Amino acid sequence: MDSHARTGTAVEPLEGVAGCTTPQDAELREKDQQIRNLYRVLEQSPATIVITDVDGVIEYVNPKFSQITGYSPEEAIGQNPRVLKSDEMPKESYIELWQTISSGKEWRGEFHNKRKDGTFYWEFASISPLCATDGTITGYLAVKEDITERKNIEAELARTRRELQEKHDELEKAYSELKNAQLQIFQQEKMASIGQLAAGVAHEINNPMGFISSNLSTLNRYVDRLAQFITAVDESLLSSIGKGEADKLSALRKKLKIDYLMEDSRQLIAESLDGAGRVRRIVQDLKSFSRIDQSERALINLNEALETTINIAWNEIKYVATLNREFGEIPFIKCYPQQLNQVFLNLLVNAAHAVGGTQGSITIRTWSDGELVCVSVADTGCGIPAANLQRIFEPFFTTKEVGKGTGLGLSISYDILHKHGGEIRVDSEEGRGSTFTITLPVDGPEETTHQDGQGVRFN
Repeated sequence: MDSHARTGTAVEPLEGVAGCTTPQDAELREKDQQIRNLYRVLEQSPATIVITDVDGVIEYVNPKFSQITGYSPEEAIGQNPRVLKSDEMPKESYIELWQTISSGKEWRGEFHNKRKDGTFYWEFASISPLCATDGTITGYLAVKEDITERKNIEAELARTRRELQEKHDELEKAYSELKNAQLQIFQQEKMASIGQLAAGVAHEINNPMGFISSNLSTLNRYVDRLAQFITAVDESLLSSIGKGEADKLSALRKKLKIDYLMEDSRQLIAESLDGAGRVRRIVQDLKSFSRIDQSERALINLNEALETTINIAWNEIKYVATLNREFGEIPFIKCYPQQLNQVFLNLLVNAAHAVGGTQGSITIRTWSDGELVCVSVADTGCGIPAANLQRIFEPFFTTKEVGKGTGLGLSISYDILHKHGGEIRVDSEEGRGSTFTITLPVDGPEETTHQDGQGVRFN
């Protein structure tokens, strides 16, 4: 391309001799017109056009280049395109570019460049080698499109997408918290119902159990007195009657098993008194277990809390497993007893269900580990498949048959222990059993009173 084209100056047509009509003149005029047309295409192109020599020195730029970059043709020609570098592109991109075009191939890609005024812009470029008739590369042609607006839109869309994702995550978190709160409310309402039922049952049972226990105690004293009287009568009769009559009386006493009846009566009364006491303790344990008015932390011994819970769960355990207690010397801890009772009950019932029809064993251990108190519930049941171990604390996840489990127990237990500042972990082997281990801080959870002064929540 001649110097006129390189500087952007209009190309003058070739003039022949007036009246010249030789074929050569006509060919020259046709080529001149083609050059004019090509020049108009370059000058009026909506794309940026840059032509460089083999060393990358700019030889031509069209008006669109000046419009986009702010550099006039006079400022650009003789410069290297690196004048537009923004240092926002990795060096590897430029190395790849030159390796591609210097091998005679076309390169396509995006540039993040800098204008003369220092502002940044994006462009998509197609850079091709210009070759002579013998195939020698004589320069390079770059056709570039300004894509700044598109990039800005993409960036805005990406920002909007991130914001939407953040909002989505917030909504998911809020939904999860709401669902957990609903589960807690459901559990609290259930325990409140149990507490009310227990209070009613306790009221109705305590009165008759009171006079039953009192009557049994009185009956025990009566039996003692009757035994004393019968012994005195026997001694009097034996001293006042003959040997024959005495033998008959002794035989009748043996036949009627009077001595056995007196001894067994005492045993029956003692067992009845013990049973009455157990009924009263079970009712009291049920009241203590389900009590929801314990809104403040209490200082308790977990061994005693476990005994209370065992009494509640005993009907689930006694027919399927042998229960082993390995209670250690542990300090009192601050906690919300009713909450932890729910956790222990859930673990014991789950252990009983895991053992199922096979007569297995359940072992409860407690021990102290520095500032922590630990509780483990181990069973010899069916175990948990490895694929399920990561999901057992998820809400509504259950491996039990439909109608036999809601999938809420372990999820609620996990949340209770987390709010106590504690942890729960599980070790299980399918077919050999599971061990759930709980760790709780001795100092327990912090309590915070709401601004209205009503209620206590976990931090």
